[in-house]
Amino acid sequence: MNRTLIGFIRKEIRQTLRDYRMRVVLFLAPVFQLTLFGVALSNEVRNVRLAATFKPTDQVTQEIYQKSLSSGWFVPAETTGSDIFEWIRSHQADAVLVAPEKGLSHDLNKGDAQLQLLINSQNVIKAQAIERYVGMIVDKVVNSGQKPILEFKVRTLYNPSFETSIYMVPGVMSMLVCMVAVLMTSSSVARERESGTLETLLVAPIERWEIVLGKTLPYLFLGLCQIPLILLVAVVVFSVPMQGSLLILFITSLLFLMSTVSIGLLISTIAINQQQAMLGGFLFLFPAILLSGLMFPVDSMPWIMRMIAELNPLTHYIGLLRNIMLKGGDMNYILTHSGMLFLLAVFFIGIALKRFNKILV
Repeated sequence: MNRTLIGFIRKEIRQTLRDYRMRVVLFLAPVFQLTLFGVALSNEVRNVRLAATFKPTDQVTQEIYQKSLSSGWFVPAETTGSDIFEWIRSHQADAVLVAPEKGLSHDLNKGDAQLQLLINSQNVIKAQAIERYVGMIVDKVVNSGQKPILEFKVRTLYNPSFETSIYMVPGVMSMLVCMVAVLMTSSSVARERESGTLETLLVAPIERWEIVLGKTLPYLFLGLCQIPLILLVAVVVFSVPMQGSLLILFITSLLFLMSTVSIGLLISTIAINQQQAMLGGFLFLFPAILLSGLMFPVDSMPWIMRMIAELNPLTHYIGLLRNIMLKGGDMNYILTHSGMLFLLAVFFIGIALKRFNKILV
């Protein structure tokens, strides 16, 4: 084999492995991510918030509800008020069992009984699993493998035709905006450091806060410019409904971009060149996307993974987009998750500023 080529290969390997950051990226990060995702990611839907409306004397509906809760797939929904549609719209419940007015037990004795299940089909995968789970339990409790004596009706809300695009497009929108914000911002300081112009900035008559804003605001602005274009494609090309307020959507998008740009700035203060910055950006994006609820329901993950997902800006922004675009926007939900995005932005920008000050000293 060519000795010159062998020398080049040895040099590149040594140069790559000399930096401890690259050793972490190459060897530790894959092991950690594989372990994390092996535990967290599952197609099985669990922790579904189930509510039910039935009379105290309706023993059959009560048995269906109790067996659902004891199955391990469902948890009782904490609801307020009596409007069953509001329970689903406000995210208090994922599904609601609605018994007949006179009770399912009464109608079964007459031989003409109907039981209705309302499902939030905002998440298609979750909605299909809920329909399948409850259908099996109803069949086991009432029909017992014999000729069906109960008509089980399922009514899906917000995406009745189970269109995958309506479910996926808001999540993909979030992912695209996040990728641009994180990757572009993460390269900004690393590019200055790699080219040697960071020292020039330090001796220039510029305040440090001006440097930070100069490195973040352009990408915040570019991210905001993406929103109308991506939203137009989602509505016109993929027929995703826009039920809520555009103003609220842009405000939540601004909070999301603040948090992701802060993460990008933090990555750029850790990386010493653009290659490391890009790798660091992808190391953040890969778990952030998988733990966001884009493809796998967050509620089905182990509790520690759900806690980690709460620290993920994508988790909150995807939920906000789906809530605003498909449901019209429940104010309590919007305020809760917008508040989380604001706190995450403050948290990450605080850490990034401390790291940035150390670089500038």
